[in-house]
Amino acid sequence: MLTSWKLNNKELLGPNFTTGDEEIHVLVKVQEAAVANKKQHLEWRSTRCESHAYNPNSQYFLLEKEDMDASGLPPVRLMLYCRPTFHRQFEFLRDKVLHEGHLGWILGPPGTGKSTTAMAFASTVNRSEWIVTWIHVGKFMDWQCVRLIDDERKTRSLEISDVDEVLAVEDKRHHVVLVDGWTAADEFIELTRKCVRWFRHNNGVKQRRLAFVCSVASRGKVQEDMEILTSAREFHVWSWTLDEYLNAIKDDEVFQSVSQYLDAPAVLPDEEMSRGAMVESKYYYAGGSCRYMFHFRTANVATKLSDAVDSLNDAATVATRDQRSSSSINRLFGKFQRPHGGGAVSPVISHYAATLISVKCSPEAIKKFMSTHQDSSNPALNGWMLEVVFFASLRNGGLDLVDAAGNKLGSWNQSVIVVSDAIPALSCAHPVWIKPEKWNQGGYDAVMVCKRTQHVRLVQVTSAHKQSFRIEHFYGWLKMLSESPESFEVKTMEIFFVSSKTS
Repeated sequence: MLTSWKLNNKELLGPNFTTGDEEIHVLVKVQEAAVANKKQHLEWRSTRCESHAYNPNSQYFLLEKEDMDASGLPPVRLMLYCRPTFHRQFEFLRDKVLHEGHLGWILGPPGTGKSTTAMAFASTVNRSEWIVTWIHVGKFMDWQCVRLIDDERKTRSLEISDVDEVLAVEDKRHHVVLVDGWTAADEFIELTRKCVRWFRHNNGVKQRRLAFVCSVASRGKVQEDMEILTSAREFHVWSWTLDEYLNAIKDDEVFQSVSQYLDAPAVLPDEEMSRGAMVESKYYYAGGSCRYMFHFRTANVATKLSDAVDSLNDAATVATRDQRSSSSINRLFGKFQRPHGGGAVSPVISHYAATLISVKCSPEAIKKFMSTHQDSSNPALNGWMLEVVFFASLRNGGLDLVDAAGNKLGSWNQSVIVVSDAIPALSCAHPVWIKPEKWNQGGYDAVMVCKRTQHVRLVQVTSAHKQSFRIEHFYGWLKMLSESPESFEVKTMEIFFVSSKTS
């Protein structure tokens, strides 16, 4: 559009109109509705909100629905379990970011509680000294902004063009900004520049503080000059362990709020399922993701993990080289701290996810993955990788059996695996291997049935040096076979305990 017109156009003004050299600027009237919508988008919506108190010895922290509204986080009441990582993240934000002035980067796999812990911290900051600004960003959703000032909670939507205005607060107090949902995606490059530029213009009197709460476990390639100029510090949030889940649900309110999501297939009759049994059943699917454990039903978790595995172009490369750039791949892996400060380890997030990956990976790729990642500080994730190798070997060429001295005892040939807790259709010509669908099927992990030779083999795959022998589970399966349409007279029954050569 032209910003001005010369008044010398005869078609517009007529043949006898006399013009000079003056210019008249054209003003365009914008529709009132558009102005109103823009004004509504930019305006803050305000409610009263008192700050919360933090106790470093507390086991639970309550965020009301009003603390979560319009923040980009689920607008629900949350009772947070204060596991050790929760308190350490509080200490990092308080000591390293607020007091010492480092640029903070909070990193960890999706679903570990980074954002809710950061929101809990924001609610406890002393507002007589600090203004708190929360910015939640996402690739496909509107950005949300929350400001905590005095006893007021202000919220608004946000676009990249609004960031400078939001950061420029005219006030005598210090100002801390928490950017939630950050990744290294191109969509957030300009946001990062604006926030870091604001952070570095710290005049020492009105202090500016900045922390990024990341949606990923790693920032990727880091620019060293930026690290030095901003005095950056990282804090890593680890995936959840089974013990932490079990401790969390000891509180009745927490258990009641999440019980609807502890709906994994039961291994015991419903009347016998304790809280712990419900968590352990769901743990097979959710693994180290608290979000999957307490905020999604089991069927949804299974679908999400299956879709993530289906998106892999080369599961073996991802499993062994740690290439996890996309969000779908990133959600397949957890992150745990090795004991005694020995660094970090990143296993597949859950037993169920590992089983899905084993369909795409060769046994060699899985063994390489195990050698890299199996010494996690989370013991519950260690044993089942051997089971994954076992089934991958049966699908891909079979496996050899050796005794403790290394002498070959025989081979189990390549076979189709049927996943079922019932008795499937059994071929008369070929052996059938059955993998139980339930996460913990008593005394066995696999069953081989051959109608032709009237042979049943029950196998328990274990990484333990000692293993319990509970024959009632074997009897239960044989009884189920005898009562099924596929029943036959069993002339040979074997029970095997299979372990790796290094166990």
